[in-house]
Amino acid sequence: MHKLAALNSAAAAQTFADYCLSRHWAVSVVVHSPQHAELFCEEADVAAVEIELQQFLQQPELDKYRDATWQRSQPAAQTGNSGLAALGQGFLQQTGPVVWLLSLPALLVFIALQIWPQQVFESLRFFQAGELEILSYRWWGPMFLHFSASHLMFNLLALWIYGGRLEVWLGSRQLLWLTLLAGLISNTTQFLLVGPNFGGLSGVVYAIFGFVWLYGWRFPTQPLQLSKPDLVMALGFLALGFADLLWVNTANWAHLSGFVCGMAVAMLARRPHR
Repeated sequence: MHKLAALNSAAAAQTFADYCLSRHWAVSVVVHSPQHAELFCEEADVAAVEIELQQFLQQPELDKYRDATWQRSQPAAQTGNSGLAALGQGFLQQTGPVVWLLSLPALLVFIALQIWPQQVFESLRFFQAGELEILSYRWWGPMFLHFSASHLMFNLLALWIYGGRLEVWLGSRQLLWLTLLAGLISNTTQFLLVGPNFGGLSGVVYAIFGFVWLYGWRFPTQPLQLSKPDLVMALGFLALGFADLLWVNTANWAHLSGFVCGMAVAMLARRPHR
């Protein structure tokens, strides 16, 4: 992402971003305060957006800017889509193929688990003691096992929100690499410290939390950030799990090792393009 400018009005920055999105230019806003916001743009759109930005700074009152903001604020029915359809369309635009490749199998496995619980679990569980194989899908198989609907929905929601943002801003390769590494480390750690009876994408989700948080801390001017409430929620859930105060059994070591893995990858990540 290329940093375009810092404006002294968050509202003005959002108005300009709304107009750019109506032109299909990938522009995002990072708001630090009502009086301080930064604009970022994909490299491919920089030339056109910079020209438009100069005009906006000189004539922010033009109708085209106001109209773009008005159109984006209207209900989805104005464009011929139902509210749910528009919500779904916007949701899908904020992710990429890796999130899909994780979400769909997890959903299908959950359905199959309700029909053939023992067979599905045996097919995807981690290794039992004494049966480790270097080349085996079982290193990552437990990622797709979810034993309750709430477990699945939490992981998929977090994956789509933060994994989707990561994939959009840093690319599918970065998310795939983080997923494979975090899945391997979190599953192996949970197995070594507790045993083979576990499952879920939580290790990967916590790796995404750890990555986005530390990456945002290292590079505070880029758009990929973990909100403070979500960080508190993630760490609080982790602490409650280790204190055995939750109403469900959790793979605490998978969560912790995933979070640490994500932070380690973020420490090695390169500075985003300006």
